[in-house]
Formats: sequence, C-alpha cells, structure tokens
Amino acid sequence: MAVSSSPPPFPEQQPVSARLKALRERAGYSIRALAQDLGMGHKFSSYSFYEQKLKKEYLPVDLVRRLVPLLCERGDPPITASEVWALSGVIPGGSDLNDGIARATRAQAPRRNADGTITINEYDITPHAGSGAIVEETASGSGESHPSVAAWHMPRAFVENYVSDPSSLAIIRVSGNSMEPDFMAGDRVLVDTAHRVPSPDGVYVLWNGLGVVLKQLMLVPHSNPPRIRIISVNQTYPMDEVNAEDLVINGRVVGKWVWK
Repeated sequence: MAVSSSPPPFPEQQPVSARLKALRERAGYSIRALAQDLGMGHKFSSYSFYEQKLKKEYLPVDLVRRLVPLLCERGDPPITASEVWALSGVIPGGSDLNDGIARATRAQAPRRNADGTITINEYDITPHAGSGAIVEETASGSGESHPSVAAWHMPRAFVENYVSDPSSLAIIRVSGNSMEPDFMAGDRVLVDTAHRVPSPDGVYVLWNGLGVVLKQLMLVPHSNPPRIRIISVNQTYPMDEVNAEDLVINGRVVGKWVWK
C-alpha cells in the first residue's frame, strides 16, 4: 500500500534557521566559510547558533544586513536581496524595504547625533523582561526581546577613543551578586553586542537558559574541542566548564561606570 507524505512547507513557513541554511547551501557556502566572511573568525559557533539553535521567528537585522552582499546573486537560481531580507521579517519592495529596516533597527542601533554625541540604548535584562538576546532584534514586534528602558547621550569622540566601532554598543544594568565586587548589582556596563566569540578572555554577557548574565570567560588551554571556563568573581558561586560551541554569547563587556 502506497503511503502519501505531506509536501514540504513553503519556504516562508519553514523556521528561519532552516531558511538560512537553505540559502547558505544554495549560495555554495560551508558554515565555516560563511562565518569567516561574516567576520566571525575560524570559531564558527556564533554563526552556527543561528542555523542550529535559534528559536525566534526572525534573524537579527544587523546579521541580515551583513548577509545580503554575501548571498545575493549566488546560487541557481540567483538569490535575491528580498529573499535574504525576509529572514529578518522586513517586507521587501521599494521604500517599504528601507522603512522596514529603519523600524527594525531604530530601537537597537546607537545613533550618531549632529551635536557630536552618540545615543546608546540601555536594556532591561531581568528575566521577566525577555529572553535570548540583549537588544530588540526582531522586526515582528513580538516583544520577546529585552526592551530599551533609557537612552544615554555621550561624547562620540570619547566613546570612539575606546571602541573603534560603536554601532553595536548597548548598556545594561547588572543584576545579582555573582560578579561582586568587580560588578555590583545596579552597575551599568557597556557591551559590544557584535563580539560573540569568547576570545580574548574577559567578561561577557551570556544567555544561560533562564536569563542574561555577566560572567568571566577563559579558554581552557590546549582543549580540543575548545572548552571555556565560566567564572563568577564571587567565589561562593561554582565555576562551570562547557564546549565553546555550546555558549550563547550576547556580547563582550567593554566598559563600566564607576561613581565617586
């Protein structure tokens, strides 16, 4: 007896991770090669997360913006810009495309102002406020990401003296006591959300399955596959160790405010 199978879903009905993988393969990229061209280095776990573990409806707009020039016009049939932008939930087509990108990035991207300042958004990372990434990454308005609760205006020259590219900066307020005394509850820290590879050793913002947390990361020497130690400054908390590819990193802490 013949058994009929359901036809595969239309591309727009597939999870965004599957659609991303299909476009990558159609473009003739391996995971490693695309991660390299995206500037994610030879450790491709940051990119592979989007194909293997992402549960959200759309990809981050900033990631899609970088994918467009890499994937367009490759493959058979050639990949179009509309196909790539659709991964972020932006509706393609003329001015609608530009308007959609602006709406999707308005809440997250720092803004350079005419008066020489830069506006950087502060995000609420308490567990009840959202999950996954720090910044609002979806264009769907689903409200799953952390909301911006304030906007900080700082001298642009001062910020760029310490961070060469401020376009992915965000501010978060520390919660909990696991990183005391280096980071106290209520401290505000500056995070480079584009830095999602655990190198060099330092303090990073992680998604631990329940919320967004600050932890110190250190590569275990000579480990193969690479393993990372997750360290709390407060020694009453245990140290953990995981494979680098299992980390979900939201950014690297590049500064903090110290009040006198």
